[in-house]
Amino acid sequence: MKKLFGLVLAGAMVLSARVEASNGDQYAGYGTQAMGMGGASIANPTDSTAAINNPAGMGAVGTRVDGSLMATAGQLRSNVHGSKNSDDVLVFLPGFGVNYQYSQDITLGLAVSGYGAGVDYGKPIPAFGTSNVKSTLAQMLISPTATYEFAPGHYFGLSVKLGYESLMLNGLENFGATNDTDHALGVGVGVGYLGTVAPGLRVGVTYSSPVWFQKLDAHEDIIPDGRLNAPQQAGAGLAYDMGDWTFAFDYVWINWASQKTFSNSLTQGGAPGAGNGPGFGWRDQNIFRFGVNYTVNERLQVRTGLSLANHQVPDGEATLIAVAPCNQPKSAHLGLTYQVNDDIEVTGAYMYDFRHITKGTGASEGTEAGGELHMLAVGVGYKF
Repeated sequence: MKKLFGLVLAGAMVLSARVEASNGDQYAGYGTQAMGMGGASIANPTDSTAAINNPAGMGAVGTRVDGSLMATAGQLRSNVHGSKNSDDVLVFLPGFGVNYQYSQDITLGLAVSGYGAGVDYGKPIPAFGTSNVKSTLAQMLISPTATYEFAPGHYFGLSVKLGYESLMLNGLENFGATNDTDHALGVGVGVGYLGTVAPGLRVGVTYSSPVWFQKLDAHEDIIPDGRLNAPQQAGAGLAYDMGDWTFAFDYVWINWASQKTFSNSLTQGGAPGAGNGPGFGWRDQNIFRFGVNYTVNERLQVRTGLSLANHQVPDGEATLIAVAPCNQPKSAHLGLTYQVNDDIEVTGAYMYDFRHITKGTGASEGTEAGGELHMLAVGVGYKF
């Protein structure tokens, strides 16, 4: 069953050799229209990928199907005790959502989202090992979602998150890692509320549990408890329609500190692979997303936004950032949607992750890594 489900999910990831993200292993925005507004979407659902941001949002988008393809390009660099490395990034990530208005009060849908990070330097880092350094963490979540409109304009949503995870590590022999790849399945839940509380004003609230993955047996001697779970997170949003304008704001909390592999310090003190063993040393993130959409005419909408967050990697925990340089948590966004006809719309979005270099201090002195990324997405939506 694990292998069969893994093959199904791997098919959705076939275009991405690895994933590059902004907030830890997550993107600033999911869904092409949301991406154009800085990710602000908890109270502003626009398509059938809304379940990724707030399950309740599916109740407001009707019957439709959406697909997208995002390209990420840029350069990641690191310097580990004088060993300078670079990775020119070019990866592709598909996205998909579908929603069905089952009855006046109930919708049934499904959304697919990808998460992850990785590098391929093509050479060893002597402080890490003797093999070429290459790492890939890829997670894919399929989220069947149902919503119920319990009062006019007020929706409750529930998602079951079915996950597939792949972790490949190479060139980390000095930390006790074997050059191997392993896979795991996981499950979690997400809930949300979306409601119109005043003319033009919407409020959204959402919570996602951790996605609990199986043990990664090939890496149980290096990562705490052998598990790499996705963290719990919560968020709240506001959206306000004023004529042709829509303004949206989100706050999102990602609880990296609840997962040992992410939160344990590299100098934690326990043996590698133990619950108190070394990890990445990440801290929680607080993310603020702002977006605005303007309807130019009945065919064209344009939008922009910002996503701002604290860095989840403290300078004193930068030793392993060279193999997971997910530290560009501030981004600027642009987007537009063109309504081809009553049924079909085409959306484009651009996201720029501002350049940031983390420089290690204390036990991480002598290590620095970071870079900048450009992301371009194209999506097509079909309304039934």
